Amino acid sequence: MRHLVGLFIFVSVSDGHYRQDVFVGQAKERLSKQRPHCLIIDKGKPDDALPARKGRKEALPKVPLSGMLNKLGGKVRLTFKLEVDQLWIGTRERTQKVQMSSIQAVVSEPIVGQEEYHMLAFQLGPTEQSRYWIYWVPAQYVEAIKDTVLGQWQYP
Repeated sequence: MRHLVGLFIFVSVSDGHYRQDVFVGQAKERLSKQRPHCLIIDKGKPDDALPARKGRKEALPKVPLSGMLNKLGGKVRLTFKLEVDQLWIGTRERTQKVQMSSIQAVVSEPIVGQEEYHMLAFQLGPTEQSRYWIYWVPAQYVEAIKDTVLGQWQYP
């Protein structure tokens, strides 16, 4: 089944003002139905996944976000170190400390059939191949994650 993925809004600054240009994306298969993502999503929600609330926006909690999976199916914990402008992506094997200013984009999409959870990617380099995918992110925190990482006016 094919779905319209959504709108792409590019925000640019000219003369100190924000301008929004809206483009409609091409119809294509939902990310959560594509093979590499299905392999993780079809395993099901982790037992320790945080409770999720569809249709709500909440501030990030003071504690790390946990109970999520990476593209290899390993447990992931996100810690936002605002005092040093870093995002810590923790797994069992290691903790990757990423300067928030180096994150090019944050992409998210609801998981089909479990819309209270999202799959979310941090683009750590110039191409889509550099996206670090995280699955089972509670929907109520997605906007706060984007605000924290990119700044409030840097995404649609």
